[in-house]
Amino acid sequence: MTAHAILFDMDGLLLDTEKVCLDSFVETRRLFSLSDSPDVFLRCVGVRRPECDQIIRESLFDQVEFQAFNEAWREEISATLRRDVPLKAGALQLVQILASKGYLMGVATSTQTEVARSHLEKTGLLPYFGGVIGGDLVQEGKPNPEVYHKIAQHLGVSAADCIAFEDSETGTRAAVASGARTIQIPDLIPPSADMLELGHVIASSLLEGALKVELIKTSDF
Repeated sequence: MTAHAILFDMDGLLLDTEKVCLDSFVETRRLFSLSDSPDVFLRCVGVRRPECDQIIRESLFDQVEFQAFNEAWREEISATLRRDVPLKAGALQLVQILASKGYLMGVATSTQTEVARSHLEKTGLLPYFGGVIGGDLVQEGKPNPEVYHKIAQHLGVSAADCIAFEDSETGTRAAVASGARTIQIPDLIPPSADMLELGHVIASSLLEGALKVELIKTSDF
């Protein structure tokens, strides 16, 4: 297919922030004398803030007040990201190549829009994107495809005419449901057997994924 636009998730795909959040989560649980429970965090990957908050709240079993835990965790994340917002391998290189080829690009993320824009700006990625739609701008979060339809509409195209890059299972399901040709670059969680049945492209890196769908050639980099 000839893609009318390229759509990207952000955390765990363009930015190596899921690892930051996981490490901060474990550190905060230790601060409150709780078990590490990384599996609890992994259930939050790819979902919007309200759904994540509920998962975390239930994991505390009334042992710790949710607001105190959440504030400590968010501050731990913020302190780390104030020092550095890490990029995933190949992220800047890929968007630069795609921009040179004239592709429209947008970001569809579960993160709040202004936070997403701030992080993208810090990494130098923001100027390459024609729009950023965060979880606060949709009624239904991923795996509902609403965020993909909204960013495609913002760019003046149909999601079905786009190629979408995702990392999480939740996000990949949203991208596939939108009709976009979907490439999954798994981050912290490998694809489940159910995911393998969706028939989308799976790659080990952004550049490999772009090569697989012939968005770029090895001669481009």
